[in-house]
Amino acid sequence: MNNTSQNNKAQNNVSSPPNNARAVIINVDDLGLSDAVNKAVIRLAERGIIGASSYMVGGNISDSDITKLAEMNVDIGLHLDLTGVYPSTLSATLKSLIIASYLRRLKPMQVTEVIQHQLDSFEDKFNRAPAFIDGHQHIHQFPIIRERLIQELTSRYGSSNDKANKSSHHAISARVTTPLVNDFKSWVIYSLGGRVWNKLCRQHNIATNDKFGGVYGFDVTSQQLAALWDKWLSAAPRTRYLQPGLYIESFTFESSGTYAQYGSTTPPIHSVPLSLPRDVTTTLLMCHPAVPDNSWQDEIKAAREREFAWLMSNQFEDLLQQQQVRLVRWSDIVAM
Repeated sequence: MNNTSQNNKAQNNVSSPPNNARAVIINVDDLGLSDAVNKAVIRLAERGIIGASSYMVGGNISDSDITKLAEMNVDIGLHLDLTGVYPSTLSATLKSLIIASYLRRLKPMQVTEVIQHQLDSFEDKFNRAPAFIDGHQHIHQFPIIRERLIQELTSRYGSSNDKANKSSHHAISARVTTPLVNDFKSWVIYSLGGRVWNKLCRQHNIATNDKFGGVYGFDVTSQQLAALWDKWLSAAPRTRYLQPGLYIESFTFESSGTYAQYGSTTPPIHSVPLSLPRDVTTTLLMCHPAVPDNSWQDEIKAAREREFAWLMSNQFEDLLQQQQVRLVRWSDIVAM
């Protein structure tokens, strides 16, 4: 092969992205917890890094921030909370709530009332239903809570298979915690109701992510955090006929085997195709960033600021490109 042919082949490899990318939802938990968290969500959305965030109704967010997030098509879900900032008669420590739920000490009607109130509060704040549901410290999958939650969700919003709900954007998705990587903490989370919650979602045709990652102890260095993200992204399953990209364009869907074409003049990670194949395998990676701000305190504040710096870095964007990641939203799951 002559040098000209070799150079042309090398150029084609650079300009033509792979068609078996990893579909990843990067979801910021704890929206509303503080202004520092809210600002982090907006900054990361502006950069095209995140497309979803979970709101705690016991917290607060300004109308202007809600408008900004809506303009950037960020999916906002309910971060169901019984162990954080939401005040209720059921509020408890995580340990106490686990014991009460597994010993069936929680009163089902009281649980339903709290769920209804948090959903009502979300709808009043955002003037629409949540795009998805998850739980602070994953309480949404605990016994009694999960059964009452699934009943309320299907009663209010129907299922992802309901065409009327799809067209009116009322169908809701849900987080499942099927471990992406084989580590102890991920399996502990999954063991606390994850398998049953996943089954309930399937039985009620509620769309979910396929794999779940982002679990760690919040006590790592910046270098260790980068290594963790490399590990998580490397483990994320690939989808055939899927091309990589950030959150730049709206997605449409085509039958398996077809995909949109890139132009050759834009860096691949910023050239999001206009279509997604069917049957995308999705990995949800949760994160908890916050901008540096001395006006508030939190148990994991240092970790939040470290996460924000990492997610905003050019190194992180390079990693997304190297791992051939396609960033997708919760609403893309429902649309499929």
